[in-house]
Amino acid sequence: LWDLPLPARGHGATVRPGSDEGLVVARRPGSFAIVFDLHDGRQRRRIDPVAGRHFYGHGIYSADGRTLWMSENVYQSGDGMIGVYDAANGYAPVAAFPSGGIGPHQLAMMSDGKTLVVANGGIRTHPDTGRRKLNLETMQPSLSYIVAASGRIVEQVTFADPALHQLSIRHLAALPVGGVAFACQDQRHEAPSSPLVFTHRIGSGEAFRPLAMPDTDIDRLHGYCESVTYDRAGHVLAVSSPKGGIVAFWQMPEGRWLGRFDLKDGCGVAEAADGSGFALSSGEGLLVETVSGRRALHQQRHAFRQWDNHLTAI
Repeated sequence: LWDLPLPARGHGATVRPGSDEGLVVARRPGSFAIVFDLHDGRQRRRIDPVAGRHFYGHGIYSADGRTLWMSENVYQSGDGMIGVYDAANGYAPVAAFPSGGIGPHQLAMMSDGKTLVVANGGIRTHPDTGRRKLNLETMQPSLSYIVAASGRIVEQVTFADPALHQLSIRHLAALPVGGVAFACQDQRHEAPSSPLVFTHRIGSGEAFRPLAMPDTDIDRLHGYCESVTYDRAGHVLAVSSPKGGIVAFWQMPEGRWLGRFDLKDGCGVAEAADGSGFALSSGEGLLVETVSGRRALHQQRHAFRQWDNHLTAI
């Protein structure tokens, strides 16, 4: 339909509710976010980070479209922040509050419409060293549940097993009926394969619950998961692994393994157009529609496109 040139690689994209605007955020550690017209792709505004901070790849709007929250990093201290922007007033920065950890990445609004859940990946970076990971030995990933209106952290959860402290929590999705699913990227060297997809429920007092999958498929993940998405009904969870070349599926909320769809360099996952399945994208130019990984309903190859990290339903 149209192309929108970016200053550098983009990462996460989202749609502003009640408007014809979309937003794409720079790949971490990034220095731009672009607001664009959904109909013709024209850039409407560039958002630059507040001095001393950079963007970490994702943003989310309030239900009324008036507020934008962005995952950010204070690069001198390494502290994670959530930047707050007034989307109804030219995207002016109006506040910021701690994310509760280092390296906040994706964030989502919980089903109560009041609480943000933030994936603190635990990895520190600095603009002077690009994407170099500066603290792998001491990283401590976590989920933070934060009151969106005030920035108050109401709950924070880390891995109960200290041996898992190098599983960087990166991407997540809030289940429509409550709870969160999230996926990790393993920063351990030569460690045995372990589950990378977990669920958690705020206020439960429970540890992260790994989702079961066959050992051979855990190995196929190659320690790396990317997109995390539910179907519209919230019954099926999809998680992509571009390094493993698969998209994995579970029946929710019981977490029953459904199977996988093989897609080389497949990373983007979004609701399919009719809401009954998923659309998938790959770095080799494929766009695929599928239902729970059982079969491809439709696919097309775009020879001159290499689809990047994420895919967003409009």
